[in-house]
Amino acid sequence: MTKTVQDNRQPVTRVRPGRNEEGRLEILTAATTSFMQLGYARASIDEIADRLGATKGRVYHYYRSKADILMDIHRHVLDMMYAEVEPLADAENAADALRDMAYRHVMIVMKNLAFTRVALLSTTDLFMNEKQSDFVGEIGKVRRAYEDLFVTVLERGMRQGEFRETRARLLAKPLLGSLNWTTMWYVDRDGTTPETRAEIAEIVVDYVVGGVRK
Repeated sequence: MTKTVQDNRQPVTRVRPGRNEEGRLEILTAATTSFMQLGYARASIDEIADRLGATKGRVYHYYRSKADILMDIHRHVLDMMYAEVEPLADAENAADALRDMAYRHVMIVMKNLAFTRVALLSTTDLFMNEKQSDFVGEIGKVRRAYEDLFVTVLERGMRQGEFRETRARLLAKPLLGSLNWTTMWYVDRDGTTPETRAEIAEIVVDYVVGGVRK
């Protein structure tokens, strides 16, 4: 990870200072389930506390508001995506790099469905409070840094003659959009295994990367 990206990502959290990571993740996990099942508007701090089997005081010990929890869900997903996908971008062959990055992205979506679905479908809710504009700006920087990983690989693939030549920045948007659309239709069913997810990911990646190749 470059220093610039680190600098952009470091402030992106709304958890109160000095709180432990395990407790934070427990609250985020309960909140993502509430937001996914009820929607952000209907879910409440009381609902999140009930899922934890705790009082709402425990939630407020970590977060000042429901909006802060939503923002930290976004931060958590983006950190996870960047940390797992960024090392794959340096592969010498751009087609291999793009395939591996797309595959990892889809696997993260499926294995962390509640987190990724809430983060990808609740973007509008981030803009409801003007007081959160600084934080939304930070989120935007991290999203741009993540998109840049794909743009760089697409540009390299065009130079290598692997990908059709067009505007890489524009091409990255429908590519990531197609990968993210997995949140809309994927469901963990009885009998779902890592092998099942891997098969689904291969199908999605074949389709998406096939649209980029010459």
